[in-house]
Amino acid sequence: MKTKKSYTPYDKRMIGRRYASSDIQRQIQDIQMLWRMFLSTFTKYGMGPDELAEFETGAADHKSLLSGRPEALAAKSLTLEERNQILHDAWVWVSMVSAALSVIARKDADCATKLNAALPVDDDDLLWSVDTLMTLLTAKAGAFSPAIPVSDHLGAGTALRDRLSTIFGRTTEAKMAPVQDTAEIDELDGHLYIIMRDFNEAGRAAVRAGLIDQPLSTFRFTHIGPAARRTAPAPTPQV
Repeated sequence: MKTKKSYTPYDKRMIGRRYASSDIQRQIQDIQMLWRMFLSTFTKYGMGPDELAEFETGAADHKSLLSGRPEALAAKSLTLEERNQILHDAWVWVSMVSAALSVIARKDADCATKLNAALPVDDDDLLWSVDTLMTLLTAKAGAFSPAIPVSDHLGAGTALRDRLSTIFGRTTEAKMAPVQDTAEIDELDGHLYIIMRDFNEAGRAAVRAGLIDQPLSTFRFTHIGPAARRTAPAPTPQV
């Protein structure tokens, strides 16, 4: 289970800036349908009628804000392509380095433990994950066969860490003056994203518990994040 934490307005803005507001809006529609459909079950997980009403109020505010700020949305969308490329490159690096370290981990219990702890789950985890994997890669460098490009991986990791800092670092706001007028939208995007992420996590838990008869994929993002390219099957109402 992922560690829980609280989120400041700044944190929400940083999350919101990673996703297109139009994709957040599409995801909201899916979540609303599922929440209403399985409300009695989600109430057991702390997401009852009051929480649904609060989410729907936020969703209505989001829709209103989007319709009234087309210029801000256009400015925000211009930054997404670069961000997505950075995140893509980071996931590719993580997959290569974790695969290389897995070879060492087969015969090194310490490496296996540290590798499992360093693996990212979502985009939010990438900055610390790259940092942690670089530390592990450095520590285990002597265990690799000569042909493995450990130095190249470390050099690429250093560059990636700097690039990821433009998304996740505390200096981000100062570096993004051209899109500061999206701050209100970004914060609401981030706020709604967090609610939907927690909703999906609870939904998957309910499926595993046998309380909802749906595939696990029903409760995954289909319009935003790494899973946006995958199509989840449409949910069917339960009797």
